[in-house]
Parts: sequence; C-alpha cells; structure tokens
Amino acid sequence: MENYIETNYGIGREDLKSEVNNYRRGMALFEIEVKDIVTKNYYFFEVKIRDDYSLISIKDLSELHHKNQAD
Repeated sequence: MENYIETNYGIGREDLKSEVNNYRRGMALFEIEVKDIVTKNYYFFEVKIRDDYSLISIKDLSELHHKNQAD
C-alpha cells in the first residue's frame, strides 16, 4: 500500500499513518484509510486478496470519497 501511495501521490511512506483497517469477512476485502500526517489528507482504498493472502487488486476510492464529502 505504501508503494502505491508513494508512486501515485508522491508522499513518502514515513509521512503515512494507517487510520482504519476493516476486513470484510467472506469477501477477502480490506477497507483501508490512510492519513498523510504532513498535509492531514486522507486516502481510502479497497484491497482484495486471494485465499493465500496474495494481492488481487487495489481500488483507490480517495477521489470518490472526497467528492461525497464535498456535497
């Protein structure tokens, strides 16, 4: 997750803090909220994993969440 944020947002991993991690049982899905401790911005992700805990996908929901908060 840190690599994804570093690459796509240009934020160093030392500036990231995990705020919320929810595991959705039966769906192999984590809902993760990460905060940039410098700018105080929040980022929201859905992370899908296989039964062997390998990564299937990362879905970045940050923009969607920010649009919903602005309304």
